[in-house]
Amino acid sequence: MTSVSFSTSFATLVPAGGLLPAGPAGDAPALLRAVAGAAPAVLAAGPSDGVPFVDTALRLVLLTALAVVAGSGLVRVLADAPGRAERVVAGVAALVAVSAAVAAVTRSGAGISGWTLLLLLATVAVPALLAGPRPVLAVAPALVVTGLLAIQLAGTPSAPWFVLDAGYAVAGALAAGAALHLATATDPAPRAARVRIVGIGAGTVGVVLAAVRVALAGPFSLTDLHGTGYGRAVLVTVLAPAAVVALLAVQAWVTRRATAGTRSDAVRAAELRDRLRTPVVLAALAAVGAATLPAALPAPAPGATPGQALLRSVDLGAGPLTLAVSPMRPGPNLVQLTGGGVEVTGPDARMPAGHGGDPGAPAGYAVRVGDRVVPFTARTEVRGGWALVDLPAGASSITLTAGGLTRSVPVDVGTERTAPAGATGPDAPECLSATVGRIVAGGDATVGNCPSEALDPADAGALRGIVRALGGQGAPGLAIAGDASPRSRAAADVVRAEAAAAGLPVRPSAGPQDALLVVSGWQLAATTVRDTARAALTTPTALGGTYLAPWLLTGGVLGQSPGTLLPLDFGPQEPAPQRYVRLLAAVAPGSAPSLSGLRAWAATSGETYADPVPSLYAAAPVDVPMTADTDGGHHGSPNEAAWFPGGAVVRIGSALDTGPGTPAGPTP
Repeated sequence: MTSVSFSTSFATLVPAGGLLPAGPAGDAPALLRAVAGAAPAVLAAGPSDGVPFVDTALRLVLLTALAVVAGSGLVRVLADAPGRAERVVAGVAALVAVSAAVAAVTRSGAGISGWTLLLLLATVAVPALLAGPRPVLAVAPALVVTGLLAIQLAGTPSAPWFVLDAGYAVAGALAAGAALHLATATDPAPRAARVRIVGIGAGTVGVVLAAVRVALAGPFSLTDLHGTGYGRAVLVTVLAPAAVVALLAVQAWVTRRATAGTRSDAVRAAELRDRLRTPVVLAALAAVGAATLPAALPAPAPGATPGQALLRSVDLGAGPLTLAVSPMRPGPNLVQLTGGGVEVTGPDARMPAGHGGDPGAPAGYAVRVGDRVVPFTARTEVRGGWALVDLPAGASSITLTAGGLTRSVPVDVGTERTAPAGATGPDAPECLSATVGRIVAGGDATVGNCPSEALDPADAGALRGIVRALGGQGAPGLAIAGDASPRSRAAADVVRAEAAAAGLPVRPSAGPQDALLVVSGWQLAATTVRDTARAALTTPTALGGTYLAPWLLTGGVLGQSPGTLLPLDFGPQEPAPQRYVRLLAAVAPGSAPSLSGLRAWAATSGETYADPVPSLYAAAPVDVPMTADTDGGHHGSPNEAAWFPGGAVVRIGSALDTGPGTPAGPTP
């Protein structure tokens, strides 16, 4: 199961980042992906967030071996003296556990601690006492090993699901011990029935605990249960102990029938018991082994809910990607796919080097709904791949494809065809960004009114301040670039009214010395800014400056020009905006920060970030010298999670005049 944190003392034995990693993201268990070698296409390429396979393998080996050692000692209360085979298996398991623990400590460089010595001594003591004249004494060190196993599998008592995971560890150890004893007994031992009951009881408890954990912690859909590494791992934690119960129950039934039957019945019963010995042990080991894997795999995504944007991580063989679907209603839905260093647009998209496979192989990212396949395409104003798909009422999944890889993602659009205006139109990326901002703050994922549906009073004041500043510096004229959205129309009205009050001519297009004020949405703004910058290369165009409305503070727009100006009531590098950026990068890697996202995040989390009045900021690209990295990357490459990747946004003027009265303001 998942381990969230460590006790201070035990961390020296298995340090954070060692055997209990945050986990590689993938659609298959890390163990399977690593040992598969030339893995088939259905398996992901491997760990994608830097967690070595060795750490995951050491964790699996250590905890599984500890379960065998602990179980072989615990069953001594009810079992007969162990046979030679049982003692040998317990000794080998102890040797494996000690070797794995020493390897973990060596890799971490933490050194031998008191807790490490306790684990080693208790683990070795169990098989040593089993070989002695009083095997029942092995119960004491077995209890110590069981406690360490529970802590390692479940984390500290404050960790989520601690009781369930710790209980599963104890049940797994008892089931493994019972299975080992019954499998190595040469003849039906007098106390075999008691040990079998212990095994059946432990397996039953394991099934119940694992099922409860799945119900509470996920995966929350059948698609994720059988289609993700995490889901398959937790599915085994339910099915493996169930198999132990079933096989031991069959053994018990056969034994009872043989007791009351003929000699030939007894012979057939013995043969059947012999055939069931190995499967019972393997099932018990699989139960514990599978429980060690979820800590090294991405946690399940929340279940899809109608009307709430879906945000989750997926893996299509090139590392973790962020998938977003909005508005999760029947009809048109916007699908976004982003990822650090991964191009996901169009049939010529290519996977980055270093993630397995041919780095130059076409990725062909697309989304399939029924028989219709829609490729992801690029949008000028925002990073990532985008697809507009039509989801019928009752749709339960969509399928992502990349080359030969496929990944089913559960969805739930319900039946109510009520989507917010703008959720799938030109301003849909900004609408989604605002929803993601609420999600990042732990708020409601419901897709509500989009930012483009109304002009925020703070933005209206900022626009008035810009117009007053232009009038105060004697600008010859002003051109407005807007679109048909309610926000843009309202913003244009504010600008025209303020320009009239300031005596500033408003022209249909920017002349050579005029200023250009862009109040459209992201899509048209990116095109307008790009075209203006290109025109200025050959003909004097808008030399008075290109000004952007505050909501256009996003990398896709800023990157279209060598220089733009914005009125902002906050500094992008201030603590609160940077907290939002860091949280966004952690929750939705590859997503671009935006003012709408910041506002939604701040409103949900209760953060304060805005100054009383806006000031003028300049945005411009910054050349960053890059040096080659040993793994093919580059030092000094743009931070894709920044407000302006590859650029800077800095304050260049004093506070703007946004209040009532005679239009006047500082010179930008």
